[in-house]
Amino acid sequence: MIDTSALRPLCATFFATGLITAFAMPLAAPAMAQEVDKALEARMDKEKNDRKGCKIAICDAARNKKADGADIACTVTKTWAAADLRDSILKGKLDWPWGHAQCTADIKIERKMLAQALAAGTLDAKLAKQTVNCTLDQKGGSEKYSISFGLTPTVTFSGGKATKATLNWSDIQGSALAKGAVWSAATLDNNVGLFEGTTVDQINSFFGPKCDEVKDELGK
Repeated sequence: MIDTSALRPLCATFFATGLITAFAMPLAAPAMAQEVDKALEARMDKEKNDRKGCKIAICDAARNKKADGADIACTVTKTWAAADLRDSILKGKLDWPWGHAQCTADIKIERKMLAQALAAGTLDAKLAKQTVNCTLDQKGGSEKYSISFGLTPTVTFSGGKATKATLNWSDIQGSALAKGAVWSAATLDNNVGLFEGTTVDQINSFFGPKCDEVKDELGK
């Protein structure tokens, strides 16, 4: 479960598989639930603001086809609420037995590749290995589960759109419970492309509506 998160877009690849975290506070009473929701919202807003510079750099290189200059290198963090992971990312393909999730990744993308991604031709974009570190909240509890993994994504672009994507999971490590579940999902994805459709949608959403959010800041 590929915001690239910056990429996120290509790293929405990894975020797209639904592994990430936030608050491990029990939601016993309505007042507490409201407090947690506000804290989670503030946390997610801060993460989004922290990712903005990376997002602008990626969108600028891709949309304005800027091949000259340093390659993109960013550290990005994103939190998803459990309901979003279940309903928008996994979409019934797999169960989500945890609470909120948060992942951090060091994103490395060749600027030349980004400059070619949205051109009219066909491009097989092969990214360097991305290492992802996540924390998963216990559902309705205070425990947290750690998980890390590597992704070496390949994305095919044609006519300015992503049409195919493979994540190529590797090096899965972490808490036994989380590692077992993630290993099963990763094996399915490596073998049958379980998350390919979600990943393609996330990439196209990033380069489309998500880049539109910062369009006035591109080229500056």
